[in-house]
Parts: sequence; C-alpha cells; structure tokens
Amino acid sequence: MHRALLLPEIVAAIIQSTSSFPGFLHTCLFISKTFSFEACRILWYACGAYCYDGHVSPNITKLARIVIQDARRAQYYANFIHVLSFRHVKQEDNKKFLDEASWHKELVSLQFPQLQDLSLHRSVYATELNTGDAIIHYAQPNIETFTMYKGSCISDSLFEKFTHSCPRLKSLELSSISASNVSKDGLSRFCNKADALTRLVIRTGAYDSWSYEAFEAIARLPKLIYITIPDVQDNWVYSICNTDSSTIFPSMEHLDTGMSDQELECLARHVPDLDHLVMDLRNFPPSNNILASASNFPNLTHLEVNFGAQNRVSGNDLLLLAQKCTLLENLSLGGIYDRAVNPSLPGCRPSSVGINDDLFDEVSRALGARIVLLRIIFDTSDMLTWQSILSLAQHCRNLLDLTISCDIDLQEAMSGTLKHIFPALDALHLVFDDNIREMQHANDYNEETIKDSAHRMFDFAPRLSRFWIQGGNDADYRFEESVMKIFYETWNQAAIVEE
Repeated sequence: MHRALLLPEIVAAIIQSTSSFPGFLHTCLFISKTFSFEACRILWYACGAYCYDGHVSPNITKLARIVIQDARRAQYYANFIHVLSFRHVKQEDNKKFLDEASWHKELVSLQFPQLQDLSLHRSVYATELNTGDAIIHYAQPNIETFTMYKGSCISDSLFEKFTHSCPRLKSLELSSISASNVSKDGLSRFCNKADALTRLVIRTGAYDSWSYEAFEAIARLPKLIYITIPDVQDNWVYSICNTDSSTIFPSMEHLDTGMSDQELECLARHVPDLDHLVMDLRNFPPSNNILASASNFPNLTHLEVNFGAQNRVSGNDLLLLAQKCTLLENLSLGGIYDRAVNPSLPGCRPSSVGINDDLFDEVSRALGARIVLLRIIFDTSDMLTWQSILSLAQHCRNLLDLTISCDIDLQEAMSGTLKHIFPALDALHLVFDDNIREMQHANDYNEETIKDSAHRMFDFAPRLSRFWIQGGNDADYRFEESVMKIFYETWNQAAIVEE
C-alpha cells in the first residue's frame, strides 16, 4: 500500500469524493484501519433519512439491532452521528412499514456526543411513541436543531434539559403535542434563557403553557428570526412596548400567530421590516380591517390569512395592501376547506364588500410581475368573472400558482379570443359556488365541446400541470378531467421522446 494511503487526510479525500458510489463505503470498512475510520465517519454522519443525494445512511432499525447484539460497537458508531431522523419507513426484508420511533427504548443506552440535528416525523403511532420521557435523551450537548412534528406528554423537564444541557440550540419545533404537561412558568423560564435560538415553532405544541410572560421573553430574544407561536392576546404588544424601551423582536423576519387588527397595527410600528406574516383569526372576534393593518409592513413578501367566522374583506383594503406592499410575492386570503367536511374550521372564507372585476383589475396592476402565488377565496364566488382572470394574465405574468373563487363558464371562456395568456402558470384552482353552478351553468356540453375547450386551456396556460375545480357541476368536472388527461398524455409522450 502506498504511504500516502496511511494519511487520514488523503484517505478522507478519496472516500469523500467517491462516497456516493454504491457499496463503496462498505468496501472501505475492510481495507485498513484508516480507511475503516474515515468510511465510518462518512457513513454514520447521519442515521435515518438524510438530505443530500447519494449519501448511504444506515437506518434507525440497523443501529437499534446493533445495540441489541453489541452495545459497544453501537456506541462506536453513535459517536460519529450528527443527524438522527425518525420516520415511518418500509422494511427492506418484508416490505412492511415500521415506525422507527419504536426503537427509542433501545437507543436510550447510547450517547450521541456529536448529535446536531434531530427530527421526529409524523406517523400513525407518533403520539404514543414520541413521549417526553422517550425523546429527552436526544437533548444532547451539541444539539442545534430539535424537531418533533407529533408527540405527547412533554413536561418542564424537557425544557429544563434544553436550558441547562443544550447551549447551542438554535432551532426548536414542537408541533401537534397531545397531553402536554409544560407549565407556564416552565415555558417562560426556557424562553428567558434561550438566547441562541433563531427559530421557534410551538404554535400547536405549547398552547396550554402559553402566557404573557413567555411572549415577553420571546420578544426580547436577540437572534430569533422565525417565530410560530400561539395567539397573541389584546394589549400584549402594547404592554411590552410600554414596560421597556428596548427593541422588541430585533431579528424577526417570519411570524406565524393569531392577533387582532389593533394588535397587528401596534406591532407594525415596532417591527416594520417583517418579511413573512401568517395570521390565524379563528379565535378572535370578527375582523374587518386585517388587510389594512397588514399593509403597514411595507417589506412583506408573504402574507397568509386564515379567517374566522363573520370576517370581512373590503376591496379598498385589498387594493391598499397591493399598493403599499410592493415586494409581495405570495398572497393567500381565506381557506379552500369544505365546511361540511371540516366542521372544526368554521368561517374560513371571509365575506367581501366592494370587490368586483374593475377593482380586481387595479389589484392585479398593483401586484404586477412580482406576484408568484395568489390564493383569494371568499364565501361567495359570484363577484369575480372571467375578466378578473384575464386581468391577472395581463398584469401578473410571473404567476405560478392561482387559486380564486369566481363564477365563469369555462367552455364559453375558452371559445373566445385569448387576449392574454399565463406564460408561467403551473397550478390553477377554481373555486365555484355549487348552488350557483347548478342554476347558471347546468348546460350538458357534449364530449367534443369539452375536449376542444380543454385543449384551448393549454393555449391560455402552456405550462399548466395541475388543475382543480371545487364546487362545480358535472360539466365542470368533466372539463377538469379532460384537461388533466391531456396533460398526462402530453407529458408521457415527452418522456418517451426524451428517453
């Protein structure tokens, strides 16, 4: 063997450059001690699903089985692990699915001294398996990202472990947590000392532990950029600003929460540079001015609003938002949920006043070429017509994703002259009122008419690959089916030609 192959740096470079070759890392385990060490370092950097192409990560099941057979060898491998990712995966031997979180009890005997990134993904049994007692073990000293998408029974002890044992923690996400036992004092104590945090997502993970004290502590964290928290109650922002002259949310760029119009307007005076705003109004009294309040954030690039019962949007406020937020790229107003299917989401479509085709043409002009995603869904679909769609095609030429409540005759629209087209549109979702559709557009078009109109849709939106209709009649759904059939046939032909 050449002497250069005894140098760890040379060996590491060789292995790193060809680590994606099938079987290469495993072969290196048997060449020499140096090759084995460097191969282990790369092979066991991550355990479970990992992010970059070509990396051959051992899965959690393999590590757990090594623990059962030889705990010392398992610990040797665990010393290399920087990333642990638990998922619901298909087993290689019997093709059955296994939740990797079922191996928590085996892994508790291991230490992970280099662990930086932990993720526990959603699964059928995640609530039962990802308990506070089971996951606290992964709060290791070097952890930087701790993510649990679904779990249960977390308590103050987990947050105390974060505070005292995880000084490098930068990102914490606890979502969909059942039976949480975290106290309000426990959460606020953690928030008061989490100065390294840049990302905090606890909106659905710490609702019962939420308090003004926790909100105040979060508002003072110096590095926090991305924030998803439970609802902010009235006067909380005002109270913080009047008790301390220091800047609140000094680094915040992303906020996902719920608050009233007045509270949002107060926040805008102190955090005008907010970039990404998601508002949930379902737990608040009816809102009529949320868009006017949101327009006070001139640097917004993303605005999403989930409305509650009896909420209303005015055309003037919509136009004001489009004119003042000149960087807006993503705008989503209202939900596409069917209240008959999702009764837990009442009133997620706001009513509207003063919104018509002429007003919407002005909104489209103001949004212009910068808008790439637009979702506007109201509780009635008869205020906007095909003319509004054409306005968007004329002024918003970079639009990729459009969801809009409207009332149009698709066959009639496609049979006319297409003055403007969507050159970039990839997804189009038309939300109709089923009662209106049955009364106004019950014409039973023949298949040839529908097929011709469907072909014309691709003249209007050449890059369209996703097309849905909600609340339509039989002819609408036949049109939808025909459009997607044409897309798949064209896509398959293109794939064959490319091969």
